[in-house]
Amino acid sequence: MTPQETIKNLIEKLNYYTKKYDEGCPEISDKEWDDLYFQLAALENETGIYESNSPTQKVDYQVVNELTKVEHNHKMLSLDKTKSVDDLLSFAGNRDVVIMAKLDGLTCSLRYLNGKLVSAETRGNGAIGEDITHNAMVIPSIPRRINYLDELVVDGEIICLAKDFESFANEYKNSRNFAAGSIRLLNSKECQKRNLTFIAWDVIKGCNKDRFIERLNFAGELGFQVVPWVSENINYAIGDMQDYCATHGYPIDGVVVKFDDIAYGESLGETAHHFKNAIAYKFYDEEYETKLRNIEWSMGRTGVLTPVAVYDDIDIDGSVCNRANLHNINIMTDLLGSNPYEGEKIWIYKANMIIPQVSKAEKRNVADDIHFEIPKVCPICGQPTQIHESDSGTVELYCSNLNCDGKLVNKLDHFCGKKGLDIKGLSIATLDKLIDWGWVNRIIDIYSLKNHANEWVLKPGFGEKSVQNILNAIEASKHCSLEAFIAAIGIPMVGRTIAKQLVKHFATYDDFYQAICNKFDFSQFDGFADSKSSTILNFDYAEANEIAAILDIYNDNIANDNENNQPLAGKKIVITGSVSKFKNRAELQAFIEKLGGKVLSSVSKNVDYLINNNAASTSSKNIAAKQMGIPILTEDEFLEKVN
Repeated sequence: MTPQETIKNLIEKLNYYTKKYDEGCPEISDKEWDDLYFQLAALENETGIYESNSPTQKVDYQVVNELTKVEHNHKMLSLDKTKSVDDLLSFAGNRDVVIMAKLDGLTCSLRYLNGKLVSAETRGNGAIGEDITHNAMVIPSIPRRINYLDELVVDGEIICLAKDFESFANEYKNSRNFAAGSIRLLNSKECQKRNLTFIAWDVIKGCNKDRFIERLNFAGELGFQVVPWVSENINYAIGDMQDYCATHGYPIDGVVVKFDDIAYGESLGETAHHFKNAIAYKFYDEEYETKLRNIEWSMGRTGVLTPVAVYDDIDIDGSVCNRANLHNINIMTDLLGSNPYEGEKIWIYKANMIIPQVSKAEKRNVADDIHFEIPKVCPICGQPTQIHESDSGTVELYCSNLNCDGKLVNKLDHFCGKKGLDIKGLSIATLDKLIDWGWVNRIIDIYSLKNHANEWVLKPGFGEKSVQNILNAIEASKHCSLEAFIAAIGIPMVGRTIAKQLVKHFATYDDFYQAICNKFDFSQFDGFADSKSSTILNFDYAEANEIAAILDIYNDNIANDNENNQPLAGKKIVITGSVSKFKNRAELQAFIEKLGGKVLSSVSKNVDYLINNNAASTSSKNIAAKQMGIPILTEDEFLEKVN
């Protein structure tokens, strides 16, 4: 038995005998109790390990009025996440990694000075958390004193083990919510009753070891319980970790894969959201309980009114959300019932860990509830709404007003946005103002905005420079690609991907429109079903034709099956860093695709080239390319290769 295990055993015995003595049923003599006590005290003094529930430590229970907000002394960012094992393998490459349990609790940071615990903080938003030092002092697995005199900062997770949660399971939904709520209690004596456990998973400051595994071992030597970890094959590690944690009662929702080489991991840098030295693999999308407060109806560019659930704030993976798209009337009814009501209990998850969605609801039909009905008038223009059912059975709500401002602003936003002609400065907020001022009633009106320049510069929030920048961007958009124009005009089901396929078959907009007039069968193209062909044919092109007449539309995406004219046919390329030979990376991507190549977002063994003007960069893509032997080309080298 190790000294640490002996200490834990002695503490358990002494606390048990003390409890029996207090109950009037002593099981050992006072001398026997004292002998155990002095044995424990000597061992604690020798090892420097002092657990907060040790009878040698006087526990001062504290009650605070509120939890104080504190600024962290280091960034406590989240982790990038995936549900694909292939992503884990790609992330690890041929480097040594540590596979740890992703504990399902509340992240906490501990700080020690001169061997004493001086602060404990929750993660909060990554920069600012809450001071929970009063409760950390009474959690047995958090040492109040350690045998280390320099500053030490340890990050870990506050959890409730399965055996400790059993007596609370009837009252609380899950151990994670229980742990998170318990550690935030204002009365430390109440917190101590909750049987929480702290598990260390990183030493942030105070350990100069070069390998991550060594840091975990160092934490263990100081008396901390350390996260379960392995360094075996990732494919085997996931199952082994699940089995181990289930056996030992650790609540987990995935695994974390982290580079063992600390210097290499730090060289990868970070985003605003997460560090790049680790990635989390999640077993499932966790559901969070909340209450429905309203159903709002947002309008798309075609006039469809989409129901949006508005609910009490919930924190999922470090971000607060309170809205979820319900898509259409069918889905809304299936999820919330035929009579959704205020206060209805609903469960939210993040689809693919990105987009909040409603998974289910506690449906009921009580007369006293405030029910949310499908609006009979448009919330934007006040004109009557209509319910349409498609051939496939999808039930949607439409505004009957052809001139509804909601339709106009969304059509404008689509045309001017990144999915359209990407006209800088014409945000949806600016477009709203232009409509309110009466200057824009149709898309084509944006090309007459220069007539309002003198008046525009006097409007609040605008000035001569900002207005001129917008007018310059509008003027520049007159020279646009056929692909961008077709995607911008708002044909249902036709975005950039479909537009890119269309322009391979039609050299000009006139050719495309003539095909429409001649009832061309678009379903003959790969991926074009009859419904998509019908949508393209039945779209109203009147305004599109007017706009096309004043634009200079070019086509640089005409397909050419002659591989001599497509030197990049079949090549997969990744772009990183800044560019100088092209206007931006999007223009470089279009150039590559024109030559038959495909641009990917991440480096893998299937990539043929990485384009980066700084071959010495320590970016993650550069490092990965070097590890895999993928050529790194500057723009000049790339252009020389394809010319």
